[in-house]
Amino acid sequence: MFNATKLGQKLPWNYNRYVLGIIIFAFSCSPSLVSHFYLPYFFRPVSLMLRAITGKMDNAIGEWLYLIIVISLIIKLVKWLMNNNEHFLTAAFWPAQMVKMFNSLLKLYILFELCWGLNYQKNSPAEDFKMQVPTSYSEAQMDSLSLDLIQKMNVTREKLSDSTLKTLEIDLIMEQTKGQFDQIDTDFPFLHYRRSSLKKAAFPSWGDYFGYTAFYQPLTGEAIIRDDLPLLTQPFTVSHEIAHQLGYASETEANFIAFVIGTESKDPLFNYSAQLQLFTYAQLAQLNSIAKRGDFKLFENVIARNKKLLNPKVLADRKQIRDFFSRKQDLQIPGSTQLYNQFLQWNKQAKGIESYNDVLLWALAYKKLSHNK
Repeated sequence: MFNATKLGQKLPWNYNRYVLGIIIFAFSCSPSLVSHFYLPYFFRPVSLMLRAITGKMDNAIGEWLYLIIVISLIIKLVKWLMNNNEHFLTAAFWPAQMVKMFNSLLKLYILFELCWGLNYQKNSPAEDFKMQVPTSYSEAQMDSLSLDLIQKMNVTREKLSDSTLKTLEIDLIMEQTKGQFDQIDTDFPFLHYRRSSLKKAAFPSWGDYFGYTAFYQPLTGEAIIRDDLPLLTQPFTVSHEIAHQLGYASETEANFIAFVIGTESKDPLFNYSAQLQLFTYAQLAQLNSIAKRGDFKLFENVIARNKKLLNPKVLADRKQIRDFFSRKQDLQIPGSTQLYNQFLQWNKQAKGIESYNDVLLWALAYKKLSHNK
């Protein structure tokens, strides 16, 4: 039974947890410490161990784990409401409840930071690639990049026969993606990938409501991929999720690793998937810049020009991808995008969801780096 007098005398402070939380927060303020201690001596060994375990299982247990957690939280909330409904108006009730809530949130913070969150604070991978990433791009640069990608897409698409594309399956793409990382780690040893744990989503339709195409599950080490996506997007998507498994937390960094895999690959499928994705970003960035100036005639001319230059097969592929996501957009739960946007901003991605587009800055830097070699 609730005892207001006793509760008012002693609040359930958890001092050990507070000290640990402060230590982790202080540690996270040093990208160098995170990069040189947390990443190689904690995250990578733990992640490798998790992948070694879950990689032997056929099903994506990470989704079931999330489901169990959500159900457990709902049950606890219902029990709490039933057990304490008589005391909601009691002044002495709330101090203890607020302390308990703070303790729980702090526990969640510690778990999240240790399992995954500290990766957001490490040094930029630009240091590993020995390149300087610009802080902005111009409309002219995006126009030039778009035209370059159009040319590359047209050439690459001709290397992909329609009969080959019809035989594509997500299992094959996941296996091929692992091979791409094996091939590239000679030049980029920090991209060495072992103990694969790539899983098809058990509940792919969840992504329609919460707005994701794939995700990394830090509690199980799995990269969970929706198998209902257009297959031409999958090489880039799977590469992106493997990047997360390697500790590239920010969406910009994971997109960049996927771009490097697609660019350096000798497989036209991976070239094409990366080119399609980057062209979407580049064209959108250019059109957004034009729209902000209110030059709608130029806006229409750029779209018309790009359509005219694109191979009809490329146009058809882009339409198929666009139509897929158009059919799904109305299913998304209101507010889910805003919540994810806030989550990214809390983890030092100031632009939130728009940070996905920052891969364009990295692509420009990588292109310059390649030219200087």
